[in-house]
Amino acid sequence: MSDASVDAPVPAGPCRVLVVDDNVDSAQSMSLLLGLEGYQVECAYDGEEALHSAERFAPQVVLLDLGLPRFSGFEVARRLRAEPNGDGLLLVAVSGYGRERDRQAAHDAGFDLHLTKPADPDEVLRVLADRQSLREARRRAGPSVKTTGSPDPAAAGPALPGSPGPGPEGAPAPRFDAPAAGAARTA
Repeated sequence: MSDASVDAPVPAGPCRVLVVDDNVDSAQSMSLLLGLEGYQVECAYDGEEALHSAERFAPQVVLLDLGLPRFSGFEVARRLRAEPNGDGLLLVAVSGYGRERDRQAAHDAGFDLHLTKPADPDEVLRVLADRQSLREARRRAGPSVKTTGSPDPAAAGPALPGSPGPGPEGAPAPRFDAPAAGAARTA
């Protein structure tokens, strides 16, 4: 047994994931990928449907687009957090809205992480595998966590346990230093 395997985080097993995106092809593609990895997945295509699906399906993780019809992803996140089990959810914004102010608005609405589209499938799988440590970090940090927006991961402070390594081709790794608004790699 190598030292690396002793220190590696033990991923949480597959769980229930709600994928919410008004782009049906995008939602179904993500659903297919996650289903092949053993996750129980349900899709919703607008904010109102997302709230109904969450009530019925009781997901542990919600991958949520921000620009949705009926209710925005921001509103869906606020409503999900207000539910009795809302604090136990891992809410991940997966959106084309990737500027610092968008990440901050996602954090303020209650999101744990922010991934910019197109989200790397391996990155999404790492987030799901690390979901318990990410939720615990959010609980410890409390609601005042702010994203630094620094493009230099070293300047942003220490990463959370289980943070993924560098992205492909020298792209910066997703930052988990601000659990509520970790930035995805930039294009």
